Amino acid sequence: MDTFYGRQTSLLKAIDSDGIVYMADIPSDTRVWQNHPRIGIPERKSNRGRIPTESRVLDDEPSPTEVRMIKDELDPSQWVPTFVRDTERRELWSRIACLRIYAVEDKLPGKEQWLIIRVDDSDGATKYQLSNAPLDTTIDRFAQMSCSRYWIERAFEDEKGLAGFADFQGRNWLGWHHHITMAMFSMMVMMFICIEFGQFADLLTVQDIKLIYEKSFTRKQFSNNDVLHLLKKRHKAREAAKISHHRVKSH
Repeated sequence: MDTFYGRQTSLLKAIDSDGIVYMADIPSDTRVWQNHPRIGIPERKSNRGRIPTESRVLDDEPSPTEVRMIKDELDPSQWVPTFVRDTERRELWSRIACLRIYAVEDKLPGKEQWLIIRVDDSDGATKYQLSNAPLDTTIDRFAQMSCSRYWIERAFEDEKGLAGFADFQGRNWLGWHHHITMAMFSMMVMMFICIEFGQFADLLTVQDIKLIYEKSFTRKQFSNNDVLHLLKKRHKAREAAKISHHRVKSH
C-alpha cells in the first residue's frame, strides 16, 4: 500500500490481527525506536496539578528517530544488493536494509515490526516501508514484496492503453459497470493468452497479443507467417535495446 494507507496505524493493526502480511510505504519523516523504550506512569513532580494516570515513554529514554535519519546512519555492511524486478530494458537492482523497529503510535511504541529501506541503483530513489512479515523472511522476499504495488499500477496502465479502461463516456452507473467489466475481461483474455504462449516466446507481451488481434481483424489478409514475422521483428528490437543499454551501463 502507498503512504496514505501506510500512515493509518489502525488499518495496519486490523490487517495484522487478521493474520495478513502487509508491506506499507511510509513517509521519510516517520518516527521509530530501534530499541523498545521503557514505559511507565511518571511520578508526580509536585503537589500541584493532576496525578499522572496514563503510561508514557519515560523522560530518560531516547526520543524516536525519523527513518531517513536511520538510513544515513546505517553501516555499509547492513546494505544488501538485491534484484528487485525486471523492467522493459534491464534489471532493477537495489540496496536493501531490513531492521526491527517500533513505530510511534499515539506517542507510544507500537508492535515490533520490520523497517525496510530500499535505494534503487538506477536513480537513487529511496523507499521506506513497514512490514509485519515473519522473522525468517528473506531479503529476496522483501524485495519481491517491495515492488508488488508496481505491478498493480502497471496493470491499470495496460488496461487503459490496451483495453480502453479509461475511455468510458456515460452518465449512469450501469453503463460504467458494463464498460469496466468488458475492459477487465478483455485484459484477462489477453493475459491468459500471453501466459499460455509465453512458454514458447519469452518476450511475448500483452501488447503483442493486442497487435495480433488488430491485424487479424483488418481487411488485408494477415497470415500466420505474417504474425510470426511481426513478432520476431518486435522481439529482436527489444533484445537489441537491452543489449544497447547494458553496453552503455558497462561503459
